[in-house]
Amino acid sequence: MFMAQHNETIRGAGMDLVFFQDAMIHLVRISRIIRTPQGNALLVGVGGSGKQSLTKLASFIAGYKTFQITLTRAYGVSNLMDDLKYLYKTAGGKGQGITFIFTDQEIKEDGFLEYLNNVLSSGEVSNLFPKDEMDEILQELIPVMKKEFPRHPPSNENLYDYFLTRAKRNLHVALCFSPVGEKFRSRSMKFPGLISGCTMDLFQRWPRDALIAVADHFLSVFNIDCVEFVKQELIQCMGSIHDGVAEACVDYFQRFRRATHVTPKSYLSFLGSYKAVYAEKHSHFSELARRMNT
Repeated sequence: MFMAQHNETIRGAGMDLVFFQDAMIHLVRISRIIRTPQGNALLVGVGGSGKQSLTKLASFIAGYKTFQITLTRAYGVSNLMDDLKYLYKTAGGKGQGITFIFTDQEIKEDGFLEYLNNVLSSGEVSNLFPKDEMDEILQELIPVMKKEFPRHPPSNENLYDYFLTRAKRNLHVALCFSPVGEKFRSRSMKFPGLISGCTMDLFQRWPRDALIAVADHFLSVFNIDCVEFVKQELIQCMGSIHDGVAEACVDYFQRFRRATHVTPKSYLSFLGSYKAVYAEKHSHFSELARRMNT
């Protein structure tokens, strides 16, 4: 229901998720984290696990905005500062809940993580706003603070503390990182706020029943010239193949100490490739059959 509402409300961002048990558990965990004041999430899993999609859906359910940086070749620290200004104005100035989704693919330089480390550890980024811009924001907060705290005098110090408290309460950072390679480990040691300032949710490999559920979702409505029993066996086979490859990757690591990964993204690509090849071959042989008949 919420996914359908999300697709209707946010144009161009349609979701087609399969809510197997693991996906529901992660959705509930992320919802619980971001609904907590100052709640930030560190979502760790291989590509295609659903980290970003589930975070967007949880934010929509909570009534929050979602924000991601638009990465370009020229994107740098100054652009990140501008985006952080927008986040702090929305969370602290307007008092609106907003989720900042940041992936490890968007880390162009480690300086990005230094600012995020400050956001997660203290909630404050030094010299983010120039003085005139900060004064303008604080002036707009005077009636809001008087309504909530009528006994507090609207001094600059009180207003800034109120702005910062509001920003920390309403801004939720969701870091979507992959555990593959050494970068995750080294970044965690270099920027401890990424760990201490977040609640971690580890996305494990999809279980066999989840793989079958996903295959059923994509193949049940796909036109295949066979009886229903054969189609169900095909769906079971798709899940078993990917699960068997994942098991082989574990055995390969134990024997040769070399890590290989099959991700949910590769499984979705596998299903998409099967549908494309089947449609191509079906069309080809249908044309040959038509020629034979004529």
